Amino acid sequence: MNNCTLFGEDYSYLVPLLLYKSENGYVHSRFANGFNIKMEDSLVFIGNNKNGLLPFGIHLREEDTLRAVSSVNNGDPVTWNKNTNSIELPRVTISIEKGNSFKNELTTLNSTAIFKASFEQFCLQLMKIEDRTGLDVSFNEFLNKLHAADEQSWLGAEAYLIMLMEAAMSSDEDLMEKVLRYFLGRGQGLTPSGDDMIVGMLAFDAVSPTLSTSFYEKVSELIEGESITTDVAREYLRYALKQEFSSTVSNLVNAFADGNDPNFEKVLYDLIGVGHSSGLDTVLGILIGMLAFRKTKIDTN
Repeated sequence: MNNCTLFGEDYSYLVPLLLYKSENGYVHSRFANGFNIKMEDSLVFIGNNKNGLLPFGIHLREEDTLRAVSSVNNGDPVTWNKNTNSIELPRVTISIEKGNSFKNELTTLNSTAIFKASFEQFCLQLMKIEDRTGLDVSFNEFLNKLHAADEQSWLGAEAYLIMLMEAAMSSDEDLMEKVLRYFLGRGQGLTPSGDDMIVGMLAFDAVSPTLSTSFYEKVSELIEGESITTDVAREYLRYALKQEFSSTVSNLVNAFADGNDPNFEKVLYDLIGVGHSSGLDTVLGILIGMLAFRKTKIDTN
């Protein structure tokens, strides 16, 4: 196959900085929607925008994605050519010369009144979801237990979700480590369910800071210090710790922060549609983040 050049339509503003820092790498993983290249210790996704615009993504048109994926194999060498602003592989070149740089901006939640309205709207939608998350949690059952007047006995993943809320707002490092070790790497696929859930939690915190600095530090320490999860999940978490998220995630938390967003249902189901259960797991994390916010900023007032 002759080498062809494909042009990225959109790319994260962070990608060029990363490529200038490390010019050589290899194809890390490929799938129907695109492929990841590994440059030193960082990943760059090249592919379509089916799962939103990624903070480490170069996004191609659908037909170009098909051509690109069929032209690469895992392990293929990759070189960044700074003179042509292109990524060179053995059978295809990906150029960002004509692309648009993007940043998935975040809105700040300005009032508890907006939070209360958004939270109520969110819970009403979640009660309609019949699918269980990748962590085997039913939104309906979980929310009903939370709202029950009597003391609940929490089991399995639900018990750890309750512990996670407590740990994330505290400075108890032992508790943090216990719950994070339960969730990080838990589940199947390129991004295990537990990791997606933590990303969701960090996403809501990005628009309404509640979680402790110690919690951020503990997540970073675990994902950087050992192979606790997959390379792809670690990449999403690294960006989440810097408040950088995919557009499907940022659109939803922005809708909560804005309040009365007419597109709320659409952006919720856009996120739910990501991956096999990734979207649902991220939504669960956003719910946990909102519950932590409610417990700290509303229930204590």
